[in-house]
Amino acid sequence: MIAEAGRWKGIVAVVALALATSGGATALQKTDAGAEPGDRFQEGNRLYQAGDFEGARDAYLAILEDGFESGALQYNLGNAYFKLGDLGHAILSYERARRALPHDESVRSNLALARSLTVDKITPLPGFWVTRVARWWVELLPRTLLISIVAIGYLVAALCLFLRIIDPGAGPWPVRLALTTGAITLVFALTLTVRELGLGRSERGVILATEAAVQSAPSEDASLQLFTVHEGTLVSIDRRAEGWLEVVLEDGKVGWIRSDALEPIEEALPAASG
Repeated sequence: MIAEAGRWKGIVAVVALALATSGGATALQKTDAGAEPGDRFQEGNRLYQAGDFEGARDAYLAILEDGFESGALQYNLGNAYFKLGDLGHAILSYERARRALPHDESVRSNLALARSLTVDKITPLPGFWVTRVARWWVELLPRTLLISIVAIGYLVAALCLFLRIIDPGAGPWPVRLALTTGAITLVFALTLTVRELGLGRSERGVILATEAAVQSAPSEDASLQLFTVHEGTLVSIDRRAEGWLEVVLEDGKVGWIRSDALEPIEEALPAASG
């Protein structure tokens, strides 16, 4: 059975984002106009539990449309799409949830389940070991812990240098500690920068069309068709042309596809269906 995101995690994440977003939430058309994001999140959960998966989907989408975001919100949205049989949007939402909750087992298992149901069975190419190690390091620690390490390291290094300035007789240890702490802080700061900016990470997307032709060139010419891909398939986006995207599949196959056949994972809002 599809696992549910913890209620406290979702509410805290959405409310925290609401507090951090200027201007506040706008009125919703499908829920109470004055409701807070946390209340609307709970209403979506209630609708989901009651079996109203369309209502739950619309409630979660309304929160996103108001500019609020969280991993738990995307995860529950993915669950609603999955129950509605919308595999493409379910995988898209799960992938977005994984960006915010990279170590969450519920997100990982539900994404794996959804991807196992796709038509295209693609065996990913083994990545270069250096790339795998770098990706492992960048995603090793939660974002909040990385930020805390950088902030604390900076304060400790600054405090040691300040102590050395006001008390020259303190000996060499403040400077040594400052240099050591500064070096460690720099490593984690660079890691955080790479993670936040997505450096070295290709743009990815999920096929939302039931079936889409992959062409050897950005053209509708049927003679240029290489193969087809189906709903839920994950691709990397390499280049863009007017109305077309050059994509790379996980097994290394390359071709051009209509841009309206997929949606980038990095975009904030999934499109509503139905």
